Amino acid sequence: MNDAKEKIRAALDIADVVGEVVALKPAGRGQLKGLCPFHNEKTPSFHVHQDKGFYYCFGCQAKGDIFDFVMQTQGLPFYEALQTLGLQVGVEVSPPTAKETKRRDLSSVNQEALLFFKSQLEGEPRDYLADRHLTGESVERFELGYAPDGWDALLKHMLTKGHSEADLLAAGLIRENDRGRRYDYFRNRVIFPIKDYLGRVVGFSGRVLDDSQPKYLNTAETEIFKKAELLYGLDLAKSSIRDSGEAIVVEGYMDVIALRQTGFPNAVAALGATLTPEQAALLSRLDVKTLLLAFDADEAGQRAILSGLEQSVGRQFLVRAVEVPHGKDPADAVLGGHVDAFRAALGGGLSEVEFRFQAVLSKYDRTSLDGKKAILNDLLAVLKPRDVFDPVAAEMRRLVIDHLNIEPKRLDEWLSSKRQRRLDTTQMRGLERVSADRSQVTVIELEVMALLLLEPYKLEQRLELALSGLPQGAKDGLLAEFAGICRDCAYQEQAILSHYHARDEGSVLFERLLQKPGEDERRIDVDAAVEKDLSRLREHYLNAEKESQRQHLLERMEEVSRYLTDPNLPTEQLMHYYAELKEIQTSLAARQAERQMRAAAMLAKRR
Repeated sequence: MNDAKEKIRAALDIADVVGEVVALKPAGRGQLKGLCPFHNEKTPSFHVHQDKGFYYCFGCQAKGDIFDFVMQTQGLPFYEALQTLGLQVGVEVSPPTAKETKRRDLSSVNQEALLFFKSQLEGEPRDYLADRHLTGESVERFELGYAPDGWDALLKHMLTKGHSEADLLAAGLIRENDRGRRYDYFRNRVIFPIKDYLGRVVGFSGRVLDDSQPKYLNTAETEIFKKAELLYGLDLAKSSIRDSGEAIVVEGYMDVIALRQTGFPNAVAALGATLTPEQAALLSRLDVKTLLLAFDADEAGQRAILSGLEQSVGRQFLVRAVEVPHGKDPADAVLGGHVDAFRAALGGGLSEVEFRFQAVLSKYDRTSLDGKKAILNDLLAVLKPRDVFDPVAAEMRRLVIDHLNIEPKRLDEWLSSKRQRRLDTTQMRGLERVSADRSQVTVIELEVMALLLLEPYKLEQRLELALSGLPQGAKDGLLAEFAGICRDCAYQEQAILSHYHARDEGSVLFERLLQKPGEDERRIDVDAAVEKDLSRLREHYLNAEKESQRQHLLERMEEVSRYLTDPNLPTEQLMHYYAELKEIQTSLAARQAERQMRAAAMLAKRR
């Protein structure tokens, strides 16, 4: 046996063996890495040393050679792992011991049953599959069969092959009634063998040939058949899925077969109405980036599918729900001659990321600062990347930037901050995509707030005076918000500062307040400093108003030009445009006067 072991080791590359289960990528000379198959992880920590022939996981410390890997992933004892690998390279392995011969695993029982079912596929059941437009090649590739219409045809056959009734009961192939009689579970049904990702038969599904119910009958849960952990067709689709980074997930066995037959080799079935975290983990190990859910649903059904999709599943992939064209299911569509329409549908569909984004968007007013803040706080967990490349986070980031007018660089800085926390109003202002003028306005407003807090006993009077001199555009600014906080805190310094303690602008306020009047020979003239800042603030707001009016004027001038070429020129409309132009000139004059007043004040101070 040792001789066979070394021959097998020399004939096989560990990267090829591991690569059947794990999507591996280069990680240095003679090394590869991927997601560990022995524990759930987001960042690859599973390494294969190709030259030395062993693997090691830095996450769960799993380690070993090709034989250990096959034993751990397939649940086989050493001899059977050796035999499995020997068959791949043509190395004969000596027979097992008498003790090992007695062991009958459920997979071998199922494999024997499959051979029986395949041998029975003739006549009416084969015609049924042909009527469903399945080719002989597809029937052979998916090893379809038939369970005869009798009580114990399979049972009798399996007993002649040396399998016990206990084996058949454990595999779910026979049942026992109240009187102790044992009978075949599958009868008069087309049989679809269900295999795990390594191609081992773990269970079956049987479909009736008519419209009787239940239409499908599946193997009950066994030690090796756990529906939530299986994807029908994955054993055949895994290489296409790994190469494309994309998987089509459907509901039915016929859908998978029909799609592969018509040029979609990356299709699998979820064995249920949705995708489970265990099934998602199988796809994640194949380095899947995009999932296309082609379930039997209209647009309302698509939304229901995405709504029911577990967040943990959707978080791993870019998911789209596809509305199947020209048929109630994918098999009807592609076998009915609508292959191109189905392929086009795969290119569209309802994005799960956009669906989640729109659901959050509908809860808040995205035109207001508070609404944007609430939206970003709700989406924080999705926006924060989990890996170097996180397609879900990247897509959500794009939607946020486009729909909320967020500055990309500032958004990335917030998401990468180690002091990650929910946004406050000031942080939200910092994330908005704004002009340089708007950024300077924020700085000036914070400076005015700090100045006003230097002498709290005059705060109320000075604040009201300051607000009365600001233009209409400042009503949504930081100063207006500050005034509301001061009123709520009854103008009490400690209460106001407590409110700002956890906010970003608090650092500006506290730093400024360290310089108390009397502690510096150049005692601050608060009134003069506030008035100077307010003058700058008014100019900035007037600048913003001027830009808005400039854009408005350009639009009006275009209209005037059109009117001037019209012989039937409406004089009253032209006069209206002249009146608007006069308003703009008045605004520009006010801006210029503000600059002259500040310059005169500075000159007087120097004298």
